[in-house]
Amino acid sequence: MRDLQSFVSEYIKGKKHLHLEIGIVTRGDIKYHSFGNPPKQSTSAPEHRLFEIGSLTKVFTSILLLELEHQQRLSSDDTVSKYIDHGKNDYLNKITLKHLATHTSGLPRLATNLSSKNNRYNPYVNYKEQDLLAFLADADYTDQIGSFEYSNTGVGLLGYILCKVAGSTYDNLLKTYIADPLNLTETAALLSAEQNGRLVDGHTSTGKIMPHWDLSVHDGAGAIKSSLHDMCLFAQANLNEDHPLAPAMQQSHISVRVGDSDLYYGWQEDTVSDQQVLWHDGGTFGFSSYLAFNKEQGVGVVVLSNYCFGSASRVDEYLDAIYKFLTKKDLYPLTFLEPVGKNILESLLQK
Repeated sequence: MRDLQSFVSEYIKGKKHLHLEIGIVTRGDIKYHSFGNPPKQSTSAPEHRLFEIGSLTKVFTSILLLELEHQQRLSSDDTVSKYIDHGKNDYLNKITLKHLATHTSGLPRLATNLSSKNNRYNPYVNYKEQDLLAFLADADYTDQIGSFEYSNTGVGLLGYILCKVAGSTYDNLLKTYIADPLNLTETAALLSAEQNGRLVDGHTSTGKIMPHWDLSVHDGAGAIKSSLHDMCLFAQANLNEDHPLAPAMQQSHISVRVGDSDLYYGWQEDTVSDQQVLWHDGGTFGFSSYLAFNKEQGVGVVVLSNYCFGSASRVDEYLDAIYKFLTKKDLYPLTFLEPVGKNILESLLQK
C-alpha cells in the first residue's frame, strides 16, 4: 500500500486543530496512524483519544436489535405500535423494527416538530420523549413504506424502543450487549469524567469549535463517542467469529429484501475494486467518521476526524458565497472524510 500521507495530504490542508486517526485492520492485526496537530500537553496516545462517531452509532443500534432478537426478547418483524404508548395511529401498525433499521419506514430524516432554533449548534438537545411521541401520534408516511429514505428519526425511534424493551438507558444497553462483550472500554454514549478528559474538541470546516452533541431521545441515531482503538476492535470483530456477538454481527452482514431493494441492518453496501464492501460513516457539527471492511480478504479501515465536512454557521456560508463570487474559489472548501477511507481500503484490496 502507498504511504498513507498521500491519501490524507489534501484532507489535512488548512486544518490547524486537526486530529486525524486512521486504523488499518485485518483479522489478526491492527495498525494505528495519526495525522494533524495534537496539543503538546496531551497525555493520551492518539488511538485512545475520543471522538463523536455520529451516525456510525446506527450500526451499533442495528446490532443491538439483532442481539435482542437472538435472545428472543423481541422480533424485528414486530410493529412499532407494539411498543409505543400512543400506538392508535394505524401507520404505526404497518411499520416494523426492520423498517426502522433499514431506513424503509417512510419516516423523514428529521421529525417535522424538531426545531434547532433554540440551540442551533446542538440541534437534538431539547427534543425529548414527549416530542417524539407527539410527532408519532399523527405521523403517516404509509405511501413511502418499503422505499429507502435515510432517517435519523427512524433509527432514533428504534433505539428508544430497544431501551424500553430492555428497561435500560441506551448507554447501559450499549455497554451490556456490545461494549463489554467486545472489551470496548472507550465506547459509550455517556462518558465518565476520565473519558470526557480524552474527548477532543470538534470543529467545523472553518475551524470553529463546536459544542459536543446531546442526542437525548435520538441516542440510537448518533450518540456514541469512541476511540480509534475501540473502533478498530469493533471492525475486527466484524471480520472474526470467535466472540459472543458474532451471530448478531454476521446476520447484519446478510442483506434482507425490503420492498424492491436488498438492504442491511445498519450497514450500507458499496463495491470497491470489484469487491463487496460494507461501510457506514458519521458526522456531527464537529466530527466525521468512516468505517468499512471487506470480509473476503479480511481487511478494514477506520478513520476518525475532529472536523466536520461543512459549517454550522449561516454567516460562514454567506462569507463563502461572497468570496466564491469574487474569486471563483471556495473560502471554506467542503472536505469529506469518506473518500480518504475508501481510497485506503481500495489500496488494501489491490495488494
